[in-house]
Amino acid sequence: KYYELEKIVQGLTVKEESKEKPEIKEKPEIKEKEEIHDEKSGKINSDFPLNQILFGPPGTGKTYNTVNMALDIVCPIEGSQWEKEQRKDARDKYQEMLAAGRIVFVTFHQSMSYEDFIEGIKPEPTEDGKITYEVKDGIFKELCAKAKKDESQNYVMIIDEINRGNVANIFGELISLIEDDKRLGAREELRAELPYSHTIFSVPKNVYIIGTMNTADRSVEALDSALRRRFTLKEMMPKSEMVPEEH
Repeated sequence: KYYELEKIVQGLTVKEESKEKPEIKEKPEIKEKEEIHDEKSGKINSDFPLNQILFGPPGTGKTYNTVNMALDIVCPIEGSQWEKEQRKDARDKYQEMLAAGRIVFVTFHQSMSYEDFIEGIKPEPTEDGKITYEVKDGIFKELCAKAKKDESQNYVMIIDEINRGNVANIFGELISLIEDDKRLGAREELRAELPYSHTIFSVPKNVYIIGTMNTADRSVEALDSALRRRFTLKEMMPKSEMVPEEH
């Protein structure tokens, strides 16, 4: 009986000790952030809209900010943004990306045409002094050709003063091809035959367009409705808090 009583006491002691010990929970596994993939457009980095326009009055930093925005797209900094870096470092990197053809800067004006932007027939002098006419690729078509050969990298076209050009004439069929879900490899991929070369053309998903628009010249409402529908509009207003009080 004494032996049985001792076993009972030992059993109770073990139970009490097990109650006092806190339950040890396993540390949750930390998972790295997965690469964002937009099923609709198929683009690699969906943190930025494929087509966007910065609009606002003069002097609000629209063109200034295209540098940081373009760099965030083509060469993002892990856990940071280029606007937080030294301006000189950002400018140096920007010039490097321009030289590499990853970023292209163009300003729209009344003389800008479809032939300059997409493709057109240009005169070409020959060695014997004669003139031949050949179909030449425009600025945007050349950028798209580079982007198609290098699908793992993003490319940016900056269009300053986008509202100063005749948008309908300059963009042509591109107005349909730049939509997110009409890009090359997207769900509703769309291709068009170009009028001069008769080649089939589409816009790759790794080409981003950043435009700027001065609302002192023209309001957003007056912008071509087809273009406005296909672009994300970001307003940039003056920041009065940055002006010293004595001024």
